Amino acid sequence: MKKLLVWQDLIWLSLIAVLLLGTGAFVPDKSRMLWLLLVAIALILCMRVAFVLFQGIQAVHSPVEKKIQERAQLDLVAKSKSIAEENSKKIARYSAIFVHIKGLIAQTKEEEILKTFVDLLSKVLQLTRVTWFEMAEDQTHLISRYSTDIHVSSGKPVKILVDENTVLGYAAKFKEGYEEDQVKKNVKIAHLSCTSPVVMKLCVPISYDRSFLGIVNIAERKNMEFTKEDSQFFSTVCNLLGLAIQNARNLRLIEDSLLRVEKRMAQTTELNQRIRELFGKFTSPNVVNALIENQADIQIGGENKEITILFCDIRGFTSYCEKRTPEEVVDILNEYLTKMSQVIIKYDGTLDKYIGDEIMAFWGAPLTQPQHARLAVQAGYEMMLELKKLEIAWKKAGREPFGMGLGINTGTSIVGNIGSNLRMDYTVIGDNVNLCSRVQSLTRKFNANFLITDHTYNYVKDIVKARKIGVLQVKGKSEPVMIFAVEWVDLKPLAG
Repeated sequence: MKKLLVWQDLIWLSLIAVLLLGTGAFVPDKSRMLWLLLVAIALILCMRVAFVLFQGIQAVHSPVEKKIQERAQLDLVAKSKSIAEENSKKIARYSAIFVHIKGLIAQTKEEEILKTFVDLLSKVLQLTRVTWFEMAEDQTHLISRYSTDIHVSSGKPVKILVDENTVLGYAAKFKEGYEEDQVKKNVKIAHLSCTSPVVMKLCVPISYDRSFLGIVNIAERKNMEFTKEDSQFFSTVCNLLGLAIQNARNLRLIEDSLLRVEKRMAQTTELNQRIRELFGKFTSPNVVNALIENQADIQIGGENKEITILFCDIRGFTSYCEKRTPEEVVDILNEYLTKMSQVIIKYDGTLDKYIGDEIMAFWGAPLTQPQHARLAVQAGYEMMLELKKLEIAWKKAGREPFGMGLGINTGTSIVGNIGSNLRMDYTVIGDNVNLCSRVQSLTRKFNANFLITDHTYNYVKDIVKARKIGVLQVKGKSEPVMIFAVEWVDLKPLAG
């Protein structure tokens, strides 16, 4: 009733306001202010009544709406809680899956990869009795490599030909995956058995980068229906299996390659050490380094090579020694041999041996040296100059100097490791070595310090001043050997 009266008041006040507004045109200017005041009062009263009416309506509907809102809030909370619990379970499941997938990719051994893969299928998709059939290298058959199916793992590895006589052989040939129901519905393979030679509920080909690796066979499925999410997960894991297996194989190839490289490096290091031990004390570092860099050119077992040989000997050394104490002899001899050896090594010669006070050296082996004759003659001449320096120093020190005779010959000789099981030396032998020794012995006869044969002279005549001093008839040779006495040698470094 009260609500009805309020509505009636609102209607009457509205009519009054309308009438007042409608008569505004007939109100005299003197009464217009009063008229405006009445209109304003009528409008204010209308608004007030409308406000009271609105509050009444709100009071009537408020308890119902409140109950509806409370119910909606309760439903929202329950639904949110359910969604949160479901999401929490999914997060826990996906976290476990992620850990397994991470482990699958991180493995470097195929057996560990397959074990992780099978654990994933078992825990996430309830797939058991899993077998990995690897494609053989000749691509003719599959062979079981890893299995949790006792019927497969208990005996010898199962071999399945890649042909159209078995489901797995057919799947491998055409690189297709099948479920048991699909096989029965496919007219091409419906006649094939899903239980022989192994039980097949589900098989999937595994490939990577166009390379067919093998087939995963599932012999038991606890969950017969795959959800869309399960199918996507299974497909992803199978792709990851191919990637992981290929990575493991690539890593194994790299490891094998590194092992071979390490082995070769160890062999090379050992050979380099042998070269340094064999030649380091007898030739220059340049020759040793070149030998190490060009090991294919080294034949220390024995070979014929054209080389240049040098012999030098102290004149009258026997009588020289008789006049001095052993300490003095050893001291001056060591000084002499050191200086002469340094010159030989400076010119990349190989210091063969000391025979008492005699020095033997050669050029052209073990490293091939196209200018071996020139290097030998330059070394011989500088040895003569160094001896003169020593003579000056010895005279100042009150020591008696001595002379030296030096002979050089060029020709083919046998070069290699020569000796016995007790001792081996890298040296040269042959007629040209004997000839060089004879030429050196003629220095006293011809009263010349430095003699070379015509074989050597033909290689060095543009860098030496020499004179013919005689002919040597070599035993067993029809042609005599011309001997030259060297007076001067150009010591400028040789080109190339």
